[in-house]
Amino acid sequence: MRLIAAFFLFLLYTSVWAAVELPDLGDPARVAFSEETEARLGQEIMRQIRGSRDYYDDAALTDYLNRLGERLVAASDEPGRRFEFFVVRDSSINAFALPGGYVGIHTGLLSAARSEAELAGVLAHEIAHVTQHHLARMVKGSEGLTVAALAGIAVAILAARSNPQLADAALRTSQAYGVQQQIDFTRAHEHEADRVGYQILEGAGFDPAGMASFFERLMLQGRLYDNSAPVYLRTHPLSHDRMADMQNRIAQRAYRQPRVDRERDAAFGLLQAHIQAHEGHVAETVKRFRARIQERPQDPAAHYGLIEVLLRDNDARAALTQVEHLRKLLTTPLVEMQTARVIRAVKGPEAALPGLQAALVRWPGDRALGYLSVRTYLAAGQPHAAHALVVERQRTWPEDIILWRLLAETELALGHPLESHLAEAEAYVREGLLQAAIDQLQTALREARASGNAVAGGDFYVLSIAESRLNRLRETLKRQNADSREPWKKGSM
Repeated sequence: MRLIAAFFLFLLYTSVWAAVELPDLGDPARVAFSEETEARLGQEIMRQIRGSRDYYDDAALTDYLNRLGERLVAASDEPGRRFEFFVVRDSSINAFALPGGYVGIHTGLLSAARSEAELAGVLAHEIAHVTQHHLARMVKGSEGLTVAALAGIAVAILAARSNPQLADAALRTSQAYGVQQQIDFTRAHEHEADRVGYQILEGAGFDPAGMASFFERLMLQGRLYDNSAPVYLRTHPLSHDRMADMQNRIAQRAYRQPRVDRERDAAFGLLQAHIQAHEGHVAETVKRFRARIQERPQDPAAHYGLIEVLLRDNDARAALTQVEHLRKLLTTPLVEMQTARVIRAVKGPEAALPGLQAALVRWPGDRALGYLSVRTYLAAGQPHAAHALVVERQRTWPEDIILWRLLAETELALGHPLESHLAEAEAYVREGLLQAAIDQLQTALREARASGNAVAGGDFYVLSIAESRLNRLRETLKRQNADSREPWKKGSM
């Protein structure tokens, strides 16, 4: 986020801002900002976010959020639209939507939500901003700008929405304040996101009261602490009219029994404890979780959180005792993963493999469980088993960036450097980093030709794949560079 904020400061002094306008709401179908353009803008922003230390790269948490998000998107007006949900390491209570269907959630919001329904309410609201094309409308008036310039505006939107304190420090001129007003969502946008988000929640089987209860609590907090209102209130202006609207909808709806998913509810509690275990000083956090266990000894999340903070404190043996308590209370993929991590730390990776293998049979669709299993095979010196598992899972998730990176690791462990570079290049392609992918392939071909191993080993097939892929990527990058220099016009893409 610091990199994004710095870029935001730079943009304040460019002529780009003069072109930014906020058109009135209209028919989303007539918005000329194409999905292809949005996708490219989103990729440009995500390149910077993934490279930031504030990007929370936790497989279990990301997998959980994307499963929850997929369930909500399936109930939206655009069930086939691609979304990606990710976490930002920031203690403020906030969430934001980006072009291309990327939705960011702050760790502070995850920690503050009291139920999965409340979290789902926030996600549904952000999904609605995307499906109603609010972001497209915010930059629709920017005719004559290049795609690169539009990406800059979108990055500035992110800076202002995800960390208003940093943005406020930059917004010192009257021109800058005008820009801030233009990039904030309007009341009409917020009302529409509430209405559509409510429908998404109902369609996905959640209790819509979760959305209202979370917003109501934030509103109360804003009144109690005038000078330090939650960031979410400043980036998503919450009025009494909006609250009354939500409450009226809830009061008038016919009662429906919310869908109960005990495993998902448990996962929410465990992952929330995971985040809270990484907050504050280790000794104080240990005390807090021990006190919570004392108060609620049957609370799985309390034991899970204590295990997490003990691992953070490198006290795996104490964590092993807590694992025994946790497993008596709950059995889920997250519990099995935590167990494997503790066993691996105390007894070594080989000792953790039987439990992971059994868990994969029981929960074959859990991505994070698969990632941990591959890494544990590699740590145990079993690259063939690791490679077989990656290849098997890529049949289901061929676009998974982490699986491509794990494939690169397993190929290298097997002594296949050319295949390793190929897999790493494919990971870069899926991140939108075409030049990095080209560099990988150039390195792979240079090393293979210099050593003569590829030719001597008769591996002409892999060599030809690398050369063909390199040529295609060069053509794609050349075309994209040309497009990004061309002024963007309504309907031109």
